[in-house]
Amino acid sequence: MSETAPKDTRTAIIDLAENLMLDRGYCAFSYSDISSDLGIRNAAVHYHFPGKCDLGVAVVQRSQERFLKWAREVEASGAGPVERLEAFFRRHMRLLEHERHVCMGGSLETDYAMLPEPMRAEARGFVATVLGWWETLLEEGRTKGVFAFPGEARDQAIVVMSTLQGALQASRVTDPPCLPAAMEQIRRLMVTHVA
Repeated sequence: MSETAPKDTRTAIIDLAENLMLDRGYCAFSYSDISSDLGIRNAAVHYHFPGKCDLGVAVVQRSQERFLKWAREVEASGAGPVERLEAFFRRHMRLLEHERHVCMGGSLETDYAMLPEPMRAEARGFVATVLGWWETLLEEGRTKGVFAFPGEARDQAIVVMSTLQGALQASRVTDPPCLPAAMEQIRRLMVTHVA
């Protein structure tokens, strides 16, 4: 592939870096991986992202923007709490179906101790956003009588989010993948009825 317009090259770099992060983790790829896969020089990668941390921050920021856009669209569709739960499940299933990738939160959490501080800050912000979404959804579902769980909504959000991240990661080595079973168990334990 020859070098394309700067905007296209920048997007292609972010796209590939995101795939590599979800597949291998932030620490397990280099600019050489990106330049060879895209058929460009390392200098072209450095032109757009002077350091790997700059690239990592761009990937996480874009992931957060996409998540927030998705959340707004699901909310605007008028979907109730159970439908939004199912929409999130479908989102996670696509990661499984795409070469058994882990989710962005799971990838960042695995590499967290080795991330540079700017990426750690982005990781904390991304995970807080997703956790906050879960907390709001669960509280709304309990208020409407379609979810039941003990304790605070935030505590349940931590359990659900951690379960899904762990099941997605474990699905890389389980046959059949265990993510669908984890989702079904969440439904059994929490969903009282479909509104």
